[in-house]
Amino acid sequence: MIKGNYFQTNPDFKEHFHDLIDWNEIVNIYEHGFADAKEYEKTKNHRLEMAPTNVEEAVAFYEEILNSCGEISGEYVSQVAQDVDHEGLKYANGVVTHPQAMVDVIHKYHEAGLGPAGFKRKYGGLGVPNVVKAMIAELMYRSDSSITIAVGSMGLASILERCATDEMKEEWIPKLISNHYTVTMGLSEPDFGSDLPNITTKAVKKGDEWFLTGTKRFQTVACGLNGEPGMTLTLARTGAQESGARGLSFFIVENKDYEVSGIEKKLGIKASATCEVVFENSKGYLVGKEGFGLVKYVMGMLNGARLSVSSQGTGIATTAYEEAKKYAEERIQFQKPINTIPAVKRMLDRMEREIAGMRCLMVEAAYSVDKYYWTEDLKDLDPASPKAKDAKFWEKVANTLTPISKYYNSEMCNDLVYDALQVFGGAGYTEDYDLSRLYRDARITNIYDGTTQIQVNAAIGGITSGMSPTGIFRQYLDQRSEGLSFEKNLSETRKVFEEIVESWKKITDTTIREKFAFEVVESSARLVVGILMERAKSKSKTRKDLRKIWCQGFHADSLAIVTGNLIRIQNAV
Repeated sequence: MIKGNYFQTNPDFKEHFHDLIDWNEIVNIYEHGFADAKEYEKTKNHRLEMAPTNVEEAVAFYEEILNSCGEISGEYVSQVAQDVDHEGLKYANGVVTHPQAMVDVIHKYHEAGLGPAGFKRKYGGLGVPNVVKAMIAELMYRSDSSITIAVGSMGLASILERCATDEMKEEWIPKLISNHYTVTMGLSEPDFGSDLPNITTKAVKKGDEWFLTGTKRFQTVACGLNGEPGMTLTLARTGAQESGARGLSFFIVENKDYEVSGIEKKLGIKASATCEVVFENSKGYLVGKEGFGLVKYVMGMLNGARLSVSSQGTGIATTAYEEAKKYAEERIQFQKPINTIPAVKRMLDRMEREIAGMRCLMVEAAYSVDKYYWTEDLKDLDPASPKAKDAKFWEKVANTLTPISKYYNSEMCNDLVYDALQVFGGAGYTEDYDLSRLYRDARITNIYDGTTQIQVNAAIGGITSGMSPTGIFRQYLDQRSEGLSFEKNLSETRKVFEEIVESWKKITDTTIREKFAFEVVESSARLVVGILMERAKSKSKTRKDLRKIWCQGFHADSLAIVTGNLIRIQNAV
């Protein structure tokens, strides 16, 4: 795999960081008047020592983090990824053993302080906004998915910051950071995957303590990392079986208190342990309130999980493109490099512009979460205030954009890795090159943390109801389009999308509506990405001409896609 600092060697990524993201807005939202820095001056709490005192310090800190992450990912992880994949995992007598090279590079991430990116400073985390978390994840996923999953799994526990008691936060979060816990979402069971309201794992209270019994499947790194601690954030039933979602609560269960009964043999991410976990009267620690496990806490984890997969898709696709580009420059056929052959150049050009769009969507989805997440820290905020209203607007936007970004970037990742392997030809189909691993690893992105079909179901309501004359999604599209000079194909795409929504609403048969929900969501995604690419072009300082070429190709493709979707829906009507 190509070696180098993945932050420094990616011009599009660097331009997003330096020119396209409004850090004045993001930092001031996230830092609450630089409250952590002020608290450090008062208390000298070592956890707050790195808190910035102004926007410039914050941005410099973010850049330092990304530079460090890009170096470890590109210089070290990328060089062992193929060997780690080929070696895979060993399982015997309830113990999972990871390749030592994998453990070594994971420790490099932790030594650089990159493990707790998802947590606030006051608990020992890095204290960075979601936009930065998304960029960190992209850099890490670019080198290897299995290794990044193990490091990034800790971030799942950031939900504790929002739903645990103050005592539980102080007890658990610093501990899991300092001890390098791996964390998994204990949701799926052998008989219940997406159908979470009907899970059967039971939690019983004995005195003041809780004990869990049941089996969980597809538990990523629930085993911990070669003797290091792990935990599951487990959904379990505290009410009667017929109570459905309202009878489910949320628990911490440590890996020392449950058995790993086996690991899956998978198509891809072969060094990521996907465990079956058995609870037998296992001690659990209730998080938050009984009965809120699914309806509030697990749902609260979903935006973060969706953002992570959106970054994963972007990272994998970027590596696939860079590897294919390098191969095409060096592979000589017919007395010339194959990148000069029009059919190959067409694939490479499409990959480049589509990745630019994926990165725009990844950043925008994270931005939308940053725009509302801060309200949790201001409990006394007047709901009628302009700040609160703006936050509520962006919360609704985020609830639509995050499933769009997860669906779109995971599906596009699969599409682009497919083309990258095609550039390699027969060589790409062998295990001699990284493309075969990327091809296998990409396939999980549109399955886990909610399949594409579930993401479509999550987004469709916000899109269609949001396109009413005063709807939130319409307001969002108009706001992001403000000040832009639309190229003709993008203007036409907006018109066709409006027709698609109206035609879809005319369908009275619910089954037929559900059948064509994908066409609506796909069309909205192409429109949103097109608008974001135009915004990037308008802000670009050094790559405006290249972005213009990207936009022209993207908008032409989008118009063809949404026009085909309109025809299919109108035929159904």
